[in-house]
Amino acid sequence: MPLPKSLHILRDRPFRLLWTARSISAMGNALMPVTVVFAILRSGGSALDVGTVLTCQAVGQVVMLPVGGVWADRLSRKLVLMATDAVQAVCYGLLAVLVFLNHAAVWQFGVAYTVAGMAFAFFTPASRAVVPELVDAGNLQPANALLGLTDSTTKVVGPALAALLLAVSSPGTAILVDSVSFLVSFVLVSRMHLSRPVERPEKHHFFAELRDGWVVVARRRWYLANLLAWGIWNFAIAFFFVLGPVVMQHGHGGATAWSIILITGAVGSIVGGLAALRYRPRRPLVVANATAVFGIGPLALLAPPAPVFVIAIGVAVAFLMTALVNEVLATVQQQLFPKEMLARVSSLDWMISFIAMPAGYAAAGPVAEFLGTRTTLLAAAAVIGTPCVLLNLLPGVRSVRLLPDGTIGITGERGTAASLPGDTSAPVPTVSTETAGSPGR
Repeated sequence: MPLPKSLHILRDRPFRLLWTARSISAMGNALMPVTVVFAILRSGGSALDVGTVLTCQAVGQVVMLPVGGVWADRLSRKLVLMATDAVQAVCYGLLAVLVFLNHAAVWQFGVAYTVAGMAFAFFTPASRAVVPELVDAGNLQPANALLGLTDSTTKVVGPALAALLLAVSSPGTAILVDSVSFLVSFVLVSRMHLSRPVERPEKHHFFAELRDGWVVVARRRWYLANLLAWGIWNFAIAFFFVLGPVVMQHGHGGATAWSIILITGAVGSIVGGLAALRYRPRRPLVVANATAVFGIGPLALLAPPAPVFVIAIGVAVAFLMTALVNEVLATVQQQLFPKEMLARVSSLDWMISFIAMPAGYAAAGPVAEFLGTRTTLLAAAAVIGTPCVLLNLLPGVRSVRLLPDGTIGITGERGTAASLPGDTSAPVPTVSTETAGSPGR
């Protein structure tokens, strides 16, 4: 039976190996959010200990993301992915052994999660930057959509599988499965051939290369504004996840209602990933920023609050649009920036997100205590879409378009490729260490 046209990319063996490796390791990782909580609690830890361990992972990711971006541009991204798989396999394998032997202490969870988080900080930019080395520009969005669809699906299936494993066995079993998933991923990635390898320029000082990557983004002031606006979006949507359970708990269905809402959101994410396989907007950034408005729904519907089924529909639509937009934005990034600097650009993108959402988690409670839950939700709803809508007034954002050959580029008013004032994107040259000090902001 022939594959649908949108899945033809799976015929390409190098990408198929990457997708399979990512699918297996993502499924293993999806077991951990549920498993680690019960593993710590069964080892004598407390809720504070759970929070500390998760914080260790987040700090490891944020601190090492800039480093991971530089090294993923310096080295073969295939080798970086293999190294991160190996490190995480060892971390979770050792942790599984400790859990099986009943010798796991909270500090050991913290160390394992910190090291795994640091490895993930190398994996994240390398994983996005390696895709253009495997597929041609016209197939980037379907490739990104398949990878994103896998992540969304595993986040739905993973917790259920983790609950099943916890019911019939020790938490160590699920942790060991995660470790094995990274070993399998390591083997698959090792067999992956980079059909479009990047020619890397001469290496300079680490901080000079880090600056070069970030300056390329800063020179595109409209693109940097886009990253910051989506950072604000992530900050505001965090209020939904913190305050939603509080609203549901006060006479609106409790944990059952909240579970229904999250499940519909997950289903929406999967549908959005499927849509991204085919839908390619003519003006990607304009559509992405306009779509941010749908993020208002989950927050605004919680404020009255609306009936549970109405909130669930609003969440499903918002998450559907977000999943679609994520793959569009990834494709724009991969095509507007030089391949040899893509990991550094991606690391800045991820770092903004990784900082913004935890900051929103931390701020939601205190702000709600001061303003009240309803006012806080409405304020977050107002914040979430406004910056992205305003971004569409910028000429640079409007000039990013889908070209006739299926690629994405910068066009002038008459549809010809053009460089915008204050922009370096047609094409973006590698920034030398001598010119990196003048970002043009």
